[in-house]
Amino acid sequence: MTTTASIDPTRESADAEPSGRSSGERTGTGRQGRWDPLTLLERFGLLMLFVALVVLFSLLRPDTFATTANWQTIATSQSVLAVAALALIVPLISGRFDVSVGAILGLCSIACTAAMSKHGLPLVPAIAVALAIGAVLGSINGIIVAYLGVNSIIATLGTSTIMGGLVSAYTNGIPISSGLSPRLTDFSAKMVLGVPALFLVMLAFAVVVWFLLTQTPYGRNLAAIGSNLRAAVLTGVDVQRKVMWSFVLSGLLAGVAGVLQVGATGSGDPSVGGINFIVPALAAVFLGATTWHPGKYNVPGTILGLFFVGTAVSGLALLGVRPWVTDVFNGSAVVIAIIVSAQFRRRRTGASEVGT
Repeated sequence: MTTTASIDPTRESADAEPSGRSSGERTGTGRQGRWDPLTLLERFGLLMLFVALVVLFSLLRPDTFATTANWQTIATSQSVLAVAALALIVPLISGRFDVSVGAILGLCSIACTAAMSKHGLPLVPAIAVALAIGAVLGSINGIIVAYLGVNSIIATLGTSTIMGGLVSAYTNGIPISSGLSPRLTDFSAKMVLGVPALFLVMLAFAVVVWFLLTQTPYGRNLAAIGSNLRAAVLTGVDVQRKVMWSFVLSGLLAGVAGVLQVGATGSGDPSVGGINFIVPALAAVFLGATTWHPGKYNVPGTILGLFFVGTAVSGLALLGVRPWVTDVFNGSAVVIAIIVSAQFRRRRTGASEVGT
């Protein structure tokens, strides 16, 4: 396996800089730049906005918004989308977009429920079937993108359409809710010291993905590919294999999200996984790239972005706004976050491509 010491595209770019500035000066990540007001605003602006949002809704609806029950509901409802957002991040780190995460999530939730309801499998083998299907679908995406050279958005858009059709054909649009293990369908009601169990499971996966992407040679190689593909190739990174595995991991995480979706709703719903379902996760990923490590897709920023969106939607619902406002808010969050993250990326790395 290629070591991280041999992969340093940032250094190569800095060495080639005609002005001779260091990478820290150029990117504003040096010791002085790290603490200047603009850098602090970039890193923690979303967190400050989140706190302001909580204070505002708490003042407007103290009897409904600022309650333990409401926060438990937000934590439970956002946990599945958070795992889906983690699935989106992995290939995005390498500069590839997996549009099929929602479709894989929906197909795996149907696979898990069908394995129990129609084939009589116990819970653990049914979960294993769903995760295996997610990994296989991810590997198909990876082969098409990494080895056949198809644009990631086009490839995964095509496979997600196929998956949606297969789910409709298998279920006839009817949810699967009978014959399921109560250990899974009752999972959303379980609490650990007052914290939803779904939220704790999501946090565990977030830590694993964070560790993989930031503390392992594989994660640093993915970042090198996304930051400077040519430098990554020149330093010996096996780009095709690592990009393919990013899609396998994305499919596996989408499968996990599909199983958790069954735990959250108590059924396998064939309508789950469409673009409207996955838009909050998309918004979270791009909002996450505007904070914590601005210009970079990162796990802490994504989790913060998701709960920012979820809290805003919850507050708007409690204020009694019409449902279309939620769609407009989610869509606006995606567009604005993409624009801001692209500008951060351009300023720090000189590259502005997102989701190629």
